[in-house]
Amino acid sequence: MAVDRRAGRERDRVGGGRRIVVAAVVVAAQVPLSGTLAGIAAQTPPETVQAEVSGRTVSLPVARHRAYSAVTAADLALASESVFEDVTRNGVFLRARLRGEEVAFEAGSPFFQHGGRAVQLANPPYEEDGAFWLPAEFVTRWVSEGPPPVAAGPEGSRAPASSPESPSSPPPDPLPARVDPTAPWRVIIDPGHGGRDPGTLGSASYEKDIVLAIARRLYDELEGREMFEPHMTRDADVYVDLDERSRFAVDRAGDLFVSIHANAAADERARGFETIFLGQARSEEAREVALRENRGPEVDDAAGSPSDVQFILAGLDRTENLAESRLFAGFVQNSIRTVRRGGSPDRGVIQGPWWVLLGALVRMPSVIVEVGFLSNGEEERYLNGTEGQEAIARAIADAIVAYREDVLRRYAPAPEPGC
Repeated sequence: MAVDRRAGRERDRVGGGRRIVVAAVVVAAQVPLSGTLAGIAAQTPPETVQAEVSGRTVSLPVARHRAYSAVTAADLALASESVFEDVTRNGVFLRARLRGEEVAFEAGSPFFQHGGRAVQLANPPYEEDGAFWLPAEFVTRWVSEGPPPVAAGPEGSRAPASSPESPSSPPPDPLPARVDPTAPWRVIIDPGHGGRDPGTLGSASYEKDIVLAIARRLYDELEGREMFEPHMTRDADVYVDLDERSRFAVDRAGDLFVSIHANAAADERARGFETIFLGQARSEEAREVALRENRGPEVDDAAGSPSDVQFILAGLDRTENLAESRLFAGFVQNSIRTVRRGGSPDRGVIQGPWWVLLGALVRMPSVIVEVGFLSNGEEERYLNGTEGQEAIARAIADAIVAYREDVLRRYAPAPEPGC
């Protein structure tokens, strides 16, 4: 069971029906380019995709930055009979309304959502020259044919619906509970592994012990600062299931979720620290680490590990928390850099498909901090020592304080004139 170190100090916080027929991509001898295509290298011959919307033919310009045709979301919205309505962008995400339902995309991901349905395109959308580009396939197949059957996940996989809140039911606005300057933040501290799951093995230490020691020091740091209420998913050498960790965070109406881990590599020279937010793995190394962590201590649980796809689809319904997680990760990375300058390389802010982040992300920004490599003798000694553990904990605490101040600057209501 998850352990709340602050027992007895709980508090409650209310914490269109238009007919659309689309033709295939056609080659046109002369097609006027829209403003979104200005500056694009001349194409010979230019291409368009034609759509019949409410009885009118709409011609959309096509570009080929990559090996496939693409149109801009702006052109879909600016067409005489717009295919898209209410288009908004937030970081790498784009949302719009199609046939009265929300549609959501992530640049770089071939998976998107339309209402509660999920579908895969052959090619992903992308960002280029400040515009958001969608493969022409989206127009020729999705818009014309309508929603396909709901895509099922891999056999034996855990669908996002098994997380504390289904991605088809978007959570309420995650910000208001955190923008009250008079309300303390509940910070959920998650020491990775524990009990029968030792995590990474160093030459003379276990990951589970080192991250617990750092987590306890982080708890004490935050408890000694104003406007913070720390809680720990475990405060002893016990095993806590990944779903239970995130459920613990959600049940306590957390404002921030910080999971602490240590790294390892076959090459003993590997060193450095990094901060991770939820997303598709950008390298094979990140993918392998995430799959190992998602699997947990039981090898037989491997079939239950969620795929990158499921993480991305779930994240699309949590754009605000995902964007905030990315931002908070930068605060953490910068803060640790100040205490590890010259002692350990900065491996940067990365993204990865970690299951424990998905569950907590429904309510709060969530990150994983990889504090160093236990497979490196020098870093293992540093992380085993009191000085190193205190320095890392203090750096994370400083990052949390700085991030809260940043959130209040950006979102807290301005005081009334004369107040």
